[in-house]
Amino acid sequence: MVESAGPDLVLANLSWPEVRDIQGKVDIVLIPLGSNEQHGPNLSLDLDIAKASAFCRLVSERLYPRALVAPGPAWGVSFHHMNFPGTITLAPETFIQVLLEIVQSLHAHGFERFLFVNGHGGNVQAMGVAAGVIKEAVDPAFIGALSTASLQDRKEIDAKHGITGLTGHACETETSEGMYLDPRTVKTDALAPGELTDMAMEFRKVLQRFGVTVPHRFDEYTTNGALGDARNASYEYGRDLVERAVENMTLLIDEIVASSPIER
Repeated sequence: MVESAGPDLVLANLSWPEVRDIQGKVDIVLIPLGSNEQHGPNLSLDLDIAKASAFCRLVSERLYPRALVAPGPAWGVSFHHMNFPGTITLAPETFIQVLLEIVQSLHAHGFERFLFVNGHGGNVQAMGVAAGVIKEAVDPAFIGALSTASLQDRKEIDAKHGITGLTGHACETETSEGMYLDPRTVKTDALAPGELTDMAMEFRKVLQRFGVTVPHRFDEYTTNGALGDARNASYEYGRDLVERAVENMTLLIDEIVASSPIER
């Protein structure tokens, strides 16, 4: 794992008196989201929650003590990976209820700004619904949701590292992130390209072009569970993706705090 740049602020590591004492210094609570699902032969099942949690920890180091990292659920919405052994999925309604109750609990302790920080594509629709439900049920000063990929400036960094072609799951991008954030997750002796089906190469591109959402099972796209080619992964590529995302996240948090004042 990348070396710490300073103290972080991880809720699970604190005692209750420590939480009480830092509550007034915290500007925002980051809640990492991910999954326990297959990531081809290249990565461990917990890659998505591991990378989201490690990313949030990095942000908390840069902003200490302004960003508190809460424990996120270890599971996400992963029904499309269930044909691969080891995957565990929550129903979307279960996932939404878990997120609601996490925020309700922390809001009861006086925290007012919350941001879901997601590392798994299958969570995107449900976490958006969850944010709306939480706004109506809890009405904190701020509730939002994003995926770490949206912070990475991929086009620029991919060009720098010569990354081209189809990527998207257990690929050079995710494997590189794992190398930088949590090398335990990377199966370095088993890195392999995705074994893609005709659907992945042709029909999937058509659907993406027109923004069509279709609930295909992942084994319909790839027989080994991977897209892209993890053999092209590197620590340096992962570092550039993650560090750019951390920079963008710190700027975003400044904007969130400025736009959602709290009366203390």
